[in-house]
Amino acid sequence: MSRKIMMKKFLTIGQLSKLSGIHVKALRYYESIHILKPAYVDPNNSYRYYTHSTIPYVKVIKICADYDIPLKTFNTFINPKSEIMMNEILQIAQDIIEEKEKALQNDKAHIEEFKFQIGLAKQLDQTSHHHIETGDEDYLLQPFSGHMLSDSYHKQMYKLLASLSLSKVSFNQRVGCYFKKIDGRWRQYLACKVSHNLEDSHFETICLKGSHVHAEHVAEEKVSLRIEQLDKELGIKEILILETLESPYNFTKPHLELRYFLSSLSE
Repeated sequence: MSRKIMMKKFLTIGQLSKLSGIHVKALRYYESIHILKPAYVDPNNSYRYYTHSTIPYVKVIKICADYDIPLKTFNTFINPKSEIMMNEILQIAQDIIEEKEKALQNDKAHIEEFKFQIGLAKQLDQTSHHHIETGDEDYLLQPFSGHMLSDSYHKQMYKLLASLSLSKVSFNQRVGCYFKKIDGRWRQYLACKVSHNLEDSHFETICLKGSHVHAEHVAEEKVSLRIEQLDKELGIKEILILETLESPYNFTKPHLELRYFLSSLSE
């Protein structure tokens, strides 16, 4: 077989780059860490050549690189016969991709929740006594005594969320304080939105479904005064105050979303 005919079977690194969609610089890096080997090296000029079967292989390498599988450990997937254990590589890549997809879905849910909060905040700025439609919206409660957004509030909330993570309880970042008047005294709790029908009996929860709820904005320094006013003027006995987002958002004086219940949650 003539050299010219033989060379037609091979690809230059530029051709491999074009057909695989992977930059030449990346291919040279794969070579430098010994996970890509040329099929033929020209003894006259040291040019490297590759077979067409290399194309899917380098695509797999790129997938692994894109999803943080350390390429320098790639040789562990090459057996003593210089054969590549593709199943093992692809399974690891698939597992990592599935984890990232789950993280993306969580991030998407957070973005949707934040956009909902911003939309509701605009409505609360434009009207008073805004009615809230409540579905299966559950909040986990933990006794607390202190001011919202204070150091003690943030420390206790951090501990609560950390304990929920360890307990594998599904929750999101909708947090605040729940107030309930019992036997003439206001009881205060940390509140964190959790998945509906939480089965762990160690946690006290409330469900807002079917409640007659109005909402408004309140400044941090006016929380206590507003609770007293709602109690005196409307006989309100249950209040949920949540951290919220607005656009534009004032970090120094953020609004809080105050929800008051015109009927008891237990009714």
